[in-house]
Amino acid sequence: MIQILTERKIKNVLIDTMNKAGANDKLTMVAFYISDRDIVRSLKKAHKRGVGVRVLLDPNKDAFGRKKNGIPNRQVAGELVKQGIPVRWSNTHGEQSHAKMLLIEYKHGQSMVTLGSANFTRRNLNNLNLETNIAVFGPTETPLFLDVNKYIDLQWNNSDGKNFSIDYIEYADKSFSKRMLYYWMEGTGMSTF
Repeated sequence: MIQILTERKIKNVLIDTMNKAGANDKLTMVAFYISDRDIVRSLKKAHKRGVGVRVLLDPNKDAFGRKKNGIPNRQVAGELVKQGIPVRWSNTHGEQSHAKMLLIEYKHGQSMVTLGSANFTRRNLNNLNLETNIAVFGPTETPLFLDVNKYIDLQWNNSDGKNFSIDYIEYADKSFSKRMLYYWMEGTGMSTF
């Protein structure tokens, strides 16, 4: 089954599918930006239920030739790592890792993937930007899901001798002031993400 989703419907499907995941299911998020508090809470709750959660993020260090301060991904990554969720950074060199994808593999042999234009942020998921994603549901052994899994594993594991991602510690940021700035920016919508 394929669905076309916009704005808040993207968020609803993300949260609904994460909430359905249980022990021994697998969830992988690849994101340019993650800041929406409901999405962050759902990731942490899934992990607590025994879902195998892993997150690959852009380090938010570059944007169109300009240096950035790492907000919001570094602050959210710190929260996730503190809960025991593995996080890796896309190994960017001036470019951005612009993917916005969630893959869930249920132990009963079904999977869901959603991807598109929507960042996992308040601005993109709460009817403030015009965004469109697709969600595909089906058997895990379908070629689409096998290809998505191959792509994610390539990025996560740096296979084929390429360095697509690096350890969390490389961009870990424990700055209290940046964490408070992230919360304020996400809560008020006064952000660029």
